[in-house]
Amino acid sequence: MKTSKIANLLVIVCISIFIAALTGCTPDTEGPSETNNFKPSLFLTMPDYINTPDGMTMGDDGNIILACPNYENREQPGVLLKIDKANKVSLFYAPDVHPETKRACPMGLDFGPDGNIYFADNQYFDDTNYKSRLIRVVIEDGVPVRSEIAVDGFKLSNAVIWKDNDVYVSDTFFDLADKPGASGIYKISLDEMNKGTVTLKPNATDPHLIAQFVTVPNHRNDAAGADGLTFDSKGNLYTGMFGDGVMYKITFDKDGNVTSNTEFVNDPEMPSADGIFYDKARDIIFVTDSERNAVHTVTTSGKRTKIWENDDTDGSDGLLDQPCEPLVRGDELILVNFDIPFPGLKNTVHDEHHTVSVIKLGK
Repeated sequence: MKTSKIANLLVIVCISIFIAALTGCTPDTEGPSETNNFKPSLFLTMPDYINTPDGMTMGDDGNIILACPNYENREQPGVLLKIDKANKVSLFYAPDVHPETKRACPMGLDFGPDGNIYFADNQYFDDTNYKSRLIRVVIEDGVPVRSEIAVDGFKLSNAVIWKDNDVYVSDTFFDLADKPGASGIYKISLDEMNKGTVTLKPNATDPHLIAQFVTVPNHRNDAAGADGLTFDSKGNLYTGMFGDGVMYKITFDKDGNVTSNTEFVNDPEMPSADGIFYDKARDIIFVTDSERNAVHTVTTSGKRTKIWENDDTDGSDGLLDQPCEPLVRGDELILVNFDIPFPGLKNTVHDEHHTVSVIKLGK
């Protein structure tokens, strides 16, 4: 009997070691440790014309396009930056402004199958009346030449991700009087957008809406819903709620129709899920936790592990300063720091340093 118990214990220990090795991460701890292998360092300091960096995507050429809505200083226009493989930063594109708000506010973005860039133009902080959009930046010979309105009628368009010929866009606030905390994900085909601007129906009634969520009351009284989006290697879609940190998994049939929308992770140790990124090489999802200045991993079976957390900081040394977006490039986990404090976050001040951090993951 004792031998059997010992054998079972050894099996459990071996499985735990295997999972840790697979994910490339250490087990979760009670608090942050600046001595572990996942301490962030400074990747980039933004140029003077950037005060709020946000979403990222990487092209097949290895160059990263970084969206900067510049919410903190409205005198600085929202732009797209390019970070090349040598980490040199340059202005990539200055999008056309919204005709009413006179602002361009690029957040999440991704390359479409047509080679163009599509970004969420989040106008919610200037006008909540369905002014947010999905903008197509037309690329010719690697150079952006113009922007077009692909979809309009979002409340707060946020994350953007493509799969095959369909784009998926999260809308973080529906602002429905009878359904507080509601948010969702829209799916629009390239063929439909190529026929002209797609205008969504208001009040969460549009047929492009494929998934809905409700952010429940929480300690921050934050009702912000669906934020980051990512697909795993099996074609499952994941999103996280900014307000309460709950993650959901959406599955599809062979025709692309939703078959399930289920709660995937609900852990008080991850109270905010901002950006999420599936790393195919490690079969792991990275999640930026804006509340705690932390970053977590989540396996495709739903096991959460915190790999870093730090206290309030100005980010000048590379520590996390309200991280909003993760992206993996080789053995680097690149993390954008949004640095606009909301009530209940560790980050208390928008400071003069606007940075991107990096964590070395190992091969």
